[in-house]
Amino acid sequence: MFQSLLAKLSGSQDGHTCWQLIKQGAKVIDVRSPEEFSSGHLPGAINIPLANLESGLTQVTDKQASIVLYCGAGIRAQKGCDILKAQGFSCAINGGSLKDLLCCQPA
Repeated sequence: MFQSLLAKLSGSQDGHTCWQLIKQGAKVIDVRSPEEFSSGHLPGAINIPLANLESGLTQVTDKQASIVLYCGAGIRAQKGCDILKAQGFSCAINGGSLKDLLCCQPA
């Protein structure tokens, strides 16, 4: 079921879907600047700024793994998804903004 859900995902997803993926083991990448990241981020997120995404992917080696990207508004996260997909990552999901994800965070 999890794989069929991933196969249907593309583009920006609602926060509840992203949290479901995170709960099931999706990696979480914050593509904001280090300064933005230090001001607050999702638990377990790794910070790879968008400008460093192509060279910073050494932390993510499984190109079939689901990856949720987020930023301040969702625009950089979508650009990050495009970069990952161009490099062969099949399950890159735009989680949108940190604020939206925090609003949907399960208790």
